[in-house]
Amino acid sequence: MTGLQEPLKTEVELNKHADMEEAMSLARAYDCKELVMAEHPPPQVPRTAPGTRPASATIAVAPKAPGGCFPSSEEAVSHVWLPGGGTNFYGVEATLDVYGFTFKPDQASQASIWIANRGDGNPSSLNGFQAGWHISPTRYKDSNTHFYTEWTSAETKKGCLNMECPGFQKTSTSIAPGDIINPVSDINGKKQYITIRLFKDKSTGDWHVYYGFNGAPKPVGYFPESLLPGLKDKPVEISFGGLVYHRKPQPSPPMGNGLFPATTLAASFSGVKLIDEDGNNHDVTTDLPYRVSLTRCYFISTMSNGLFFYGGPGCDD
Repeated sequence: MTGLQEPLKTEVELNKHADMEEAMSLARAYDCKELVMAEHPPPQVPRTAPGTRPASATIAVAPKAPGGCFPSSEEAVSHVWLPGGGTNFYGVEATLDVYGFTFKPDQASQASIWIANRGDGNPSSLNGFQAGWHISPTRYKDSNTHFYTEWTSAETKKGCLNMECPGFQKTSTSIAPGDIINPVSDINGKKQYITIRLFKDKSTGDWHVYYGFNGAPKPVGYFPESLLPGLKDKPVEISFGGLVYHRKPQPSPPMGNGLFPATTLAASFSGVKLIDEDGNNHDVTTDLPYRVSLTRCYFISTMSNGLFFYGGPGCDD
């Protein structure tokens, strides 16, 4: 990273990929060092979206990675759907409001949807991909907000951000992973939104990415089934939320729009739907378990009718 090491290749072995700020690794986004029970939110940040009931669901606790969970430089919040009970979903759709910040090179922030199979629970066995928006001056040499995709394969021990190495197959002529999103939302004014739809094609096994800016999502491209063999014929975990990265001495940056989710002005995900193997949408009408890694800096609200708020101002952790 800038000022710290030589530029990293964008297609790397998985163990190196776990330290790539540029790719914001899935493996790190799925483990946590400060698991929070839903019935015990921090008193200063009630885990309740205005107008909804207090949460009572139990957190989904994932197996810890050897030696701990999150690196000290990365924090995340997310709601998660876990397969089980004979019910499996193979896709998700959600609308995210989009924000912008001016960051230092060693800071980054994102809002994303993740689809993955955790294997045996060790990050080295994780397979999956994600899409959303992020701000990463180290990667792009700017502080613009970008649409992005990223994938990780334990079987091939490779991963890649956007289209910087072979993998994602772009079909759109108007949008590509890595494109700048402009304009972005004004916290006290007009909101700008992206809608992300990720789903598995039952006939081909490919994983498709749809994207819409202030409108219905349209095809962008797909991850071939052969790229992610660890997802073939496997149940997947679906998560959605925010993640931030920093290297000291830089403080942890804002997540979402920098507000805690105790107000409807905070950043949000809305219209959350799960997609079955036949491509049918299923509205998420109840709360889901959640993960939070540093409650004094960031938090996440109850999900109600497919809507939740998330984020925080960051802090010196």
